[in-house]
Amino acid sequence: MESPDKINTTDKKIKGLEQDLNDLKQGLTLISDYYRDLERISRQQDAVLAVDEIIAKPLLDDDIEFESIWRFHEDVLVPDPEAHILRSAMYDAFARYCKKSGRSVMDQESFTFVFSHMENPAPVLDHDEWIGYRLRPGSC
Repeated sequence: MESPDKINTTDKKIKGLEQDLNDLKQGLTLISDYYRDLERISRQQDAVLAVDEIIAKPLLDDDIEFESIWRFHEDVLVPDPEAHILRSAMYDAFARYCKKSGRSVMDQESFTFVFSHMENPAPVLDHDEWIGYRLRPGSC
């Protein structure tokens, strides 16, 4: 028969090993939770990037295009109800303005669409001529 001291030592070793095993299980749970959180955050970041690419970036691009036309409208054009400018001449002036100011130039169809919605005064496109504005002398 084994001595009581040896049994106590064995019991203590078993309890110590059980405690170590319990600590390892808790550590594994913490690590699993950490990686699960990382995966969730990664998916959220992917979703944010997707939203940026699908929704925000096109809206920002639209804002930049509108800002270019608005700046052109403010800096280069003078309201004049009697003035007539060929559609192509207006677009050419816009393209020169954009290049001169470091802005990107949009295509003529987009320019025509957005410019036709300007106000104060609203430009009118009639027979391939813009009516209601003239170019500021020396602006482009």
